[in-house]
Amino acid sequence: MCHDILAIVRRCQKKCTTKWLAQNLFVILIGGPTIFLSSKSLAQAEKLQRFHFQEVHMGAVTRITLYTDSQAQGVRAARAAFDEIAAWDRALSDYLNDSEISNLAQIAGTPTAVQARLAKAIKLSLEFMHVSDGAFDPALGRLTKLWRVAFAKSTMPDAAQLVDALKHSGGAHVLWNQESQTVAFDMDGIQFDFGAIGQGLAADAAMNVLRSHHITSALIDVSGDVLASDPPPQTTGWVIKVEPEFIGEQSHTVTLSNQALCVSGDRGQPGHIDGKIFSHILNPKNGRPMNSPRQSMVIANDATTADVIATIACVMDVEHLKLFAKKFPLVKIAIERLPNDGGIQTIEPRAVSTAPLNEPTHSPISTKPNATIVDGH
Repeated sequence: MCHDILAIVRRCQKKCTTKWLAQNLFVILIGGPTIFLSSKSLAQAEKLQRFHFQEVHMGAVTRITLYTDSQAQGVRAARAAFDEIAAWDRALSDYLNDSEISNLAQIAGTPTAVQARLAKAIKLSLEFMHVSDGAFDPALGRLTKLWRVAFAKSTMPDAAQLVDALKHSGGAHVLWNQESQTVAFDMDGIQFDFGAIGQGLAADAAMNVLRSHHITSALIDVSGDVLASDPPPQTTGWVIKVEPEFIGEQSHTVTLSNQALCVSGDRGQPGHIDGKIFSHILNPKNGRPMNSPRQSMVIANDATTADVIATIACVMDVEHLKLFAKKFPLVKIAIERLPNDGGIQTIEPRAVSTAPLNEPTHSPISTKPNATIVDGH
């Protein structure tokens, strides 16, 4: 049995349309039951080494752990994957003044051609918006920026400003042409916010880059969106522990193999105004924070789907979420809410899998932007 252990201790913020990642403790353990291999397969597995890389992207520490037989190959693959994540950030970030979506803020009725990454984000976002009946919405940029300022100043937004921001928000105002890859808005002031899908898109793209470099066993953590490919050598998967939203509840453990895990919730990043605690997750229907504390945990075959549905699960009420989940039978959804709001429920055919934990050892965390840390064992 492989006893190689990676522990990632991180606080992540997830937002609904803003997608402030709710800070949750992820302890990622490499382990699982022993797999008996042929002598040839065993020799190949023994040649593989674990390498850990981390840089700051999308406003948080981003980590890549991979297995390969040489550090040089691992460095090349990780560098290419980090560059891909950075490219998604330059396309989708509403924090960067020179990002592609920041430049779109000035357009209205004139169709504007967009590049491939932004085109994919718009297309998938609008599809998820329609299938969720608006619980997910990629065009709430005016609202999310308004509430960011309100939380930073600890003062409620001006009522007139809130009404105006809500009026100038919503994917219904987005005019997307898939054939020409152009976008326009039917009124001035509409702004995108891909915070609830961008990290998932970046993680999926980065994993494809690793595969193109012949890395078949890897784990990517982009600001809390965790994506795993094949299990580490001689194991059945990457074991992840997720701390609960509410004090007194038990933590969850899941084992991932070619799957993604995304956790969204309020615990780590609530808003504070006039001594009151507000959810950082916005309700697209009224442009205000959600009323009830909540956390969702979603497992899917790709990070983009897990990312979006984790947000949707925090916005929908339980009964609507059950109906929505039927559209995604392969996705596992678990939610935690206060007892008067449904309590802890699993919206899936099977319970979230559990596995015994090994003793974690903590990996170093870099606070220096764009500093690559290589940890090979």
